[in-house]
Amino acid sequence: MLALAIPNEILPFGSPLAGLFALTPLYIALIKSKSSGEAFWLCALQGAITHLLSSFWLGNFYGVAAFTLGASDIGTGILEGMMSLFFYFPLLFRKSSCELEELSGTKPFSFAFRTIWFASSYTVWEWVKSTGFLAYPWGTVSMTSYKWPLITQIADITGVYGITFLFTFFSAIFAEGILLTGKISYSVQKKALFRNYRQIFICCTAFMSISVVYGMFQYTKTRPRTKTLNAVLVQQNKDPWIKGADDVITISQRLSEEKLREFRDNGKKCDLIVWSEAMLTKLFPKARDFYEHFPEEEPFFGFVRRLRTPLIVGAPMVLNAEKHQNGNSALFIDKYGNIAGSYQKMHLVPFAELIPGNEYEAVQKIMKKVVGFTYGWTPGARPVLYEIPLSTAQNDRKPFQIVSENKSQSSQKKPTGTVLISTPICFDDSAAEVCRAMYMAGSEIFMNITNDSWSKTKSAEIQHFVVASFRAIEYRTTLARCANSGFTCVVAPNGKILDSLPLFEECALAAEIPIFERVMTTYAHFGNWLPKSAIIFIFLYIFLVFEKKYYERKKEVDNINS
Repeated sequence: MLALAIPNEILPFGSPLAGLFALTPLYIALIKSKSSGEAFWLCALQGAITHLLSSFWLGNFYGVAAFTLGASDIGTGILEGMMSLFFYFPLLFRKSSCELEELSGTKPFSFAFRTIWFASSYTVWEWVKSTGFLAYPWGTVSMTSYKWPLITQIADITGVYGITFLFTFFSAIFAEGILLTGKISYSVQKKALFRNYRQIFICCTAFMSISVVYGMFQYTKTRPRTKTLNAVLVQQNKDPWIKGADDVITISQRLSEEKLREFRDNGKKCDLIVWSEAMLTKLFPKARDFYEHFPEEEPFFGFVRRLRTPLIVGAPMVLNAEKHQNGNSALFIDKYGNIAGSYQKMHLVPFAELIPGNEYEAVQKIMKKVVGFTYGWTPGARPVLYEIPLSTAQNDRKPFQIVSENKSQSSQKKPTGTVLISTPICFDDSAAEVCRAMYMAGSEIFMNITNDSWSKTKSAEIQHFVVASFRAIEYRTTLARCANSGFTCVVAPNGKILDSLPLFEECALAAEIPIFERVMTTYAHFGNWLPKSAIIFIFLYIFLVFEKKYYERKKEVDNINS
């Protein structure tokens, strides 16, 4: 059910309605489990099957399906199985007397505690699977919510985990309603039992209603537009790393010129050209000489100098030649053809881009034998911002006026004639810690470059977009994506798509990208405070339970001794 609710080949943008009920079967199964071992296998199966059905396209990743799909599927199942210890914990000490008290209506908070515990535990699980070295924030409940933008707006307060909590809470309450239909006939206090359930259902409805009202305000809110970036986003629909893609630069040059001409025909100037991840395949800085002469039709650097337009492009960069450390990079090439700077991808795909122990010869031999390459990428150490001059600066105005004591000097203040761009590369845009570091450094727009064509599936492209789209809402900033096969688009701070290109088509976008006034959202201030608060709640309860058990046992011993 969760795999069906997540964007897939049948429902391209998923189903929020299915997402609301997706975890109901798991909750019922856990309630009926007879042991923690049974709960472990239930959760392990749920995690592994959801991952396999929703991320099956990982098997297309350059022939390393054993790592990207096989290992990740087993790992996801094991990790969720381990999390079942938390899901199932309140049931470990459940006694028959407790069930009888609940049926009699004398335990009014039993429904509330179980559902809140499950929602909190599952929220922590999605945070755990989305954080750190093994982070993979796909297959999540929050991904199901994309088509309900009035719900997703709470991400600027809670991040995606507030959405996960709401949907999981609803699933648990609906499951309790199903279980109640089987219990109520045995209850001598049917009205009291139903009243207890109704209270927690009303509580969930209130949470949902407040989120929708907040969403209506944020989604329709007029945000001050301070600048406009005229950019060409090129989607050449070819993977440069695959044989037969020798013309990928030539195609990108043609598409770029077509859109530059479109800007000129409309009386506008292009400020930036963006090509996707890994467009240039030779290692820089040595590759500089190579691309001064390649392609033969018009060498790459000669093309940039002729157009007199800055360009951002994905390329590999040598970080440490002696240690074979190379970075998956976004190069910033100025209008004179100089490499003005580079950013190295900080959040690498585990076991595909980042190989643990690849500094050891034994690991290198295994990788060479299994997948055909020896070294992965080395992660970048810090965010990098590129400052781009804007041709539209003289036309833009801040939405306020400065009035001097001398009325003749009264004027509207002009914004700075540049924009600060950060360039999260592919998987980076799914990493909250990377994008938060970029935003806190002063980024005014996330300009993501991506190579997802290897997936060969529309669902993979849309899933990546959906995961990335939450970054725009979380920081109330513009997100632009330049992908070699899609989903190339511009996303507003409320998550709305302003402009886009069709998937798997050779085309480009002449985009007038709005830049909005920077705001410091609650999420930007405090990060992932919600799952961390849930962890405190969980461990506090566990501590209190064991403390209670300790004193009960101590009392029994004292009674026996006395």
